[in-house]
Amino acid sequence: MKSYYQMTVLEKWTEDLYKRLSIHKPSQISIEYISERLNVWVHFLDVRSKGIEASAGMYSMFIDNRLPSNLQRLEFLHELCHLLRHAGSHTLMTEHFTQSQQDESERFILYAAMPYSMISHMALPELREEAVSFLAAEFQVPTELAIQRIDQIQRRVFQGQLLAVMGRNEEHPANEDINSQTYSL
Repeated sequence: MKSYYQMTVLEKWTEDLYKRLSIHKPSQISIEYISERLNVWVHFLDVRSKGIEASAGMYSMFIDNRLPSNLQRLEFLHELCHLLRHAGSHTLMTEHFTQSQQDESERFILYAAMPYSMISHMALPELREEAVSFLAAEFQVPTELAIQRIDQIQRRVFQGQLLAVMGRNEEHPANEDINSQTYSL
């Protein structure tokens, strides 16, 4: 699995961030642990979650205290992506650009909540349902998110395998159509 998996740019950026923050195990993926290392002031209030950069490098975040703790952590990761990757005023941005940033923040949640570097060192159960349950429990995420991550990893592994096969065929074009050749005697 590992040899065929290809990380996206955002996923690699997330993995590099975790290396810099010395995050190596699922229990470290917490609001307290990450906010302390990034110097993000987190406030739990009866408001919609939002992150703000008060001045260069000074971050504050408001997390909706009405949400269960596991969803608060996902909200934190979503807002963290905005703080670290989407600087500037969003009031003048087009809807398309704003949606693009929202989409990136949603992908960031998958990578930050369940990093591939951690998953790749785990002994995942063979059956899909069991692997999903294992990831959901290990990373304390909703089952739906674990399903998304498992599916994403499977697609990337398959894509890597496909690219490897295509690369071999380009290196050896004579083998490419061996099954479609007709022989006449």
